[in-house]
Amino acid sequence: MRFRRRMQKARDGYRKYSETYPHPLLFVAGLPKSGTSWLESMLASYPGYQHLVIPEAVQYELEHGGSHDFDLPDDTVDRFEDALAVLKLHVHGSAQNARLLHKAEVPYVVLYRDVRDVAVSHYFYVRRTPWHPEYEDYAGLSVDEALLHFGRTLLPDFVDWMRSWRERRDPDLSLELRYEDLLDDTEGEFRAVASHFGLDDSPATIERIVAEHRFENMSNGRSRGREDEDSFVRKGVAGDWRTHFVEPAKDLFKTHAGQALIDFGYESDLDW
Repeated sequence: MRFRRRMQKARDGYRKYSETYPHPLLFVAGLPKSGTSWLESMLASYPGYQHLVIPEAVQYELEHGGSHDFDLPDDTVDRFEDALAVLKLHVHGSAQNARLLHKAEVPYVVLYRDVRDVAVSHYFYVRRTPWHPEYEDYAGLSVDEALLHFGRTLLPDFVDWMRSWRERRDPDLSLELRYEDLLDDTEGEFRAVASHFGLDDSPATIERIVAEHRFENMSNGRSRGREDEDSFVRKGVAGDWRTHFVEPAKDLFKTHAGQALIDFGYESDLDW
């Protein structure tokens, strides 16, 4: 029911604003816990656009604890015909997904984050989400135990996720973005995203959208860095992993993600 209502609004938006935008479908592929909801919300601020999902991805996430290895159905793009939609998913850069976006000439953004911070964020998120498929796995764990569990289970998949998009993304249709850079220069990075999608990237528009979506506004007044473990927007900072990682977790992450952290610009070597 909720999906149908949003789809109807997206179609209404298309009828009203279709001549304003060159791309009716804006696609965001993001590593879980990498700020994708934040970016999605900013993009959906443009008049007429609605953020939407596909039911299969939601169901897959509920059944498997995530959609990071989900392949898009062949008719995904067709479903959003004559609609202004922001489609944010955690799907990997599989041959199927890359081919589908290339064939339909859909522009997209790929959003990464330091997997050490992803692990910390994942723990706090799952621990406060009883309906999450992994809740029982994490609920009774300390932070140290949870990071080791993440390192043995999800970490290799998330590293593969990052590499899959870097290897297969279309350089003309896609834009790479790091969560850390979006935090550091929100206006500049979001302007690049808006320009990539052919949206209004004037200073006034970018400043307004970014101001409306600052951490303080999304967290009921908390300043960035002030933690609320029970909030979806928990802390809003980069590098929080340094607060929680001890040597066993560092060693495990160096084994599974050390080279990826170097390749994606988070480290220059393994001395961390």
